[in-house]
Amino acid sequence: MKIEWLIALYLFVSLMMIVFNFGFLGYEKVHAKRFATKTARIAEALRVEIARNAEFPTDEHKRMLERRMKQLSGMESFDLTMTRLEELDPEKSNRYLQGIGTVFDHLTYHFAKKSDLHRAYFAYVLKRWYRQQPASDTVIQALLHAVREGSFYARQNAFEALAQVGSARAFADAVALVERGGDFHHPKLVTETALAFAGDAHELEEELRERFDSFLPHTQAAVINYLRMSGRGDPEKLCALLDDDTADLEVRLACARYFMRNFWEPAEAVLRRLAASDDPATWEYAAVAATALASYPSIETFEVLKRCLSSSSWFVRQNAAKTLFDWGLSLDDLDDVMNGPDAYARDMLTYRWELEDIGHSAAGGMPPGQPTATPLADQQVITAAKLAPESGVGA
Repeated sequence: MKIEWLIALYLFVSLMMIVFNFGFLGYEKVHAKRFATKTARIAEALRVEIARNAEFPTDEHKRMLERRMKQLSGMESFDLTMTRLEELDPEKSNRYLQGIGTVFDHLTYHFAKKSDLHRAYFAYVLKRWYRQQPASDTVIQALLHAVREGSFYARQNAFEALAQVGSARAFADAVALVERGGDFHHPKLVTETALAFAGDAHELEEELRERFDSFLPHTQAAVINYLRMSGRGDPEKLCALLDDDTADLEVRLACARYFMRNFWEPAEAVLRRLAASDDPATWEYAAVAATALASYPSIETFEVLKRCLSSSSWFVRQNAAKTLFDWGLSLDDLDDVMNGPDAYARDMLTYRWELEDIGHSAAGGMPPGQPTATPLADQQVITAAKLAPESGVGA
């Protein structure tokens, strides 16, 4: 075959690909426009029907609503209509949603056989508009099934829906199902979804506590992060976990962060021990503990942080310097380090203070050399630490 024919064939194929791409883009644009028009038309019809049946939804209205919501366009129209109604009259919207609770029960059977796309969107609609309390077993079991066997989007939407409409026990069951699934589900999503739980937070804490030992380490860390951010949890048990050298790394680090946000005096000694470790293999513990000790200002902690400035890990040195800065200390208070033999410690202190000064100047905030905050610290304790002659501070 002549080379000219090969070139001509290549040009023809390229031209056909260009034509196909433009044709497909045009089809998608027309399809999207038709879908939007259909959704708007159904939404207007639903608005009229809902306004007529808002107080006492009839069985005929429920059957009509069920037929419409079996399609994606119908669910989107329902979502749009209810959003507008809730903005105009929240009480009326709530009464109507309570009256159509059985519609969602019937739809769960329909969407259980559909694709993950349909199940994911139905779970989203349930999260926003399901008001029946307590939630029916039909809805809860359908959501748990999606958590166990759905794709990522169906699983996460069902997980969020359970946080909104489910009981504490149902949500704790979902947490267990998420970690047992074959696909990875990021622990951060577990923490954020738990924080959005709409039920009794105390009951959820109890349910998670009962299951805690059966969870995998990454789920345990997610639960501890939830307790940290919600201000809950048993500090005695978490401190024991922090002090347990056989516990998982991520679990112990989550415990250290817990005590940074939730002050508990007995945890200070454990945090100091972790921060003072010179083992390069455990630098993560020292780095996080050096940050957590910002909430525990004392002479003993001050001495430990100065030792951290000589750590072989850059992260440990940086976190220790940040904590000392946040305590309100100045470089004059750390004169023994600045004039000491450790160049790494001097460089880290100089770097941290210059970095903070640049940040303050750029933000137009506090004068250079002043701390950004004193988290959970008693200023009198800090002042005593700065003036204590035996500590060498301010010498």
